[in-house]
Amino acid sequence: MRGLAALIAVVALAGLGFALAAALAPDMQDRATADFINLDGDPVGSATLTEAPGGVLIELALHGLPPGARAIHIHGTGTCADPDEGFVASGGHLNPGGHPHGLMHPEGPDAGDLPNIVVGDDGRVAVELFSHLVSLRGAEGRATILDEDGAAFVIHENRDDHLTQPIGGAGARIACGVIRAAD
Repeated sequence: MRGLAALIAVVALAGLGFALAAALAPDMQDRATADFINLDGDPVGSATLTEAPGGVLIELALHGLPPGARAIHIHGTGTCADPDEGFVASGGHLNPGGHPHGLMHPEGPDAGDLPNIVVGDDGRVAVELFSHLVSLRGAEGRATILDEDGAAFVIHENRDDHLTQPIGGAGARIACGVIRAAD
């Protein structure tokens, strides 16, 4: 009976250890953030990125955007320093594999492609997206967001048709957020 009590105590402690590890795990995950600005340089929200098995979870909380469906992409250069020029310094999509643009393209998508977001009549967006095409630091050979030149989110004036080259008819860039490693 004494051996059984000892075994139960070990199992209970192990269970407590697993519960503690699970509770701590979210804080130990690799994370990044982005603060978005519009063409006037005004803040319009933020994103939190969390490395997950097989991809990156992206949580968006945006405001002050024009209502309707809008394209959002991950661009290959981590800068939003040129709002007066339309955020062109962020470059093209994150696309180390050189794939065609578009979630619906038979030879795509490129690593920067994401589903459209829908801005409410109040100018707000609160949504989670997931991309299996990227990693914060290049896990499993996926495109790396936090590399030497970084990356940025870019929101466009139109929706992305997920097929047309080079950017799905998304139009001009209206907001940008540099992706940075979280502290």
